[in-house]
Amino acid sequence: MDIPKDISIKDLLLDFSPNMAKKMIEKNGAAAELAGTEFTMVVEVSGDKYSYVVKNGTDFDVKEGDLDNPMVRMSISKEDLQKMIDTNSLDMLLGIQSDLNKTKYDTLKELKGSFVAELSNDDGSTVSIKTVFNGSETPSAVFKMKTSDSIALVKKETNPVNLFMSGGMQIEGDMAFAMRTQPLFT
Repeated sequence: MDIPKDISIKDLLLDFSPNMAKKMIEKNGAAAELAGTEFTMVVEVSGDKYSYVVKNGTDFDVKEGDLDNPMVRMSISKEDLQKMIDTNSLDMLLGIQSDLNKTKYDTLKELKGSFVAELSNDDGSTVSIKTVFNGSETPSAVFKMKTSDSIALVKKETNPVNLFMSGGMQIEGDMAFAMRTQPLFT
């Protein structure tokens, strides 16, 4: 993903991200299989909220503000998001909407719980992204991995099982819930 280094968080979330998602859904041919669906998501950045309603995989309504009961609610600090922009490592944050298909939609629709992705950067810093599915904080899990491994996961250069079995991803918390999230990354 080639993201301009000087992009503002607001432009990233209100313009760049939804346009990239539209292109990816078209490119992957997922629009037809998403007919009749409605995906809702809120990204919260240090209290600022950005909402996404995607109908039929092609109709995007993106705006500032919150939604009641979104399927997905992601939270990240402004500092962590800026680190991700600066290092061009936004794949974990933008992956759900840009790689949406019917299997992932069905998983998102049924999934209840939350996880935190703790990503370790090469410079020793970490980024934390919390994701809540369908308003349910429990069960919960923490996924710990290198940012480079999270990028490979979202780009499908590896899969969650291989990453976990090789020690590249550690999981803390509810393992059964963690396993139910697997279709989101395959």
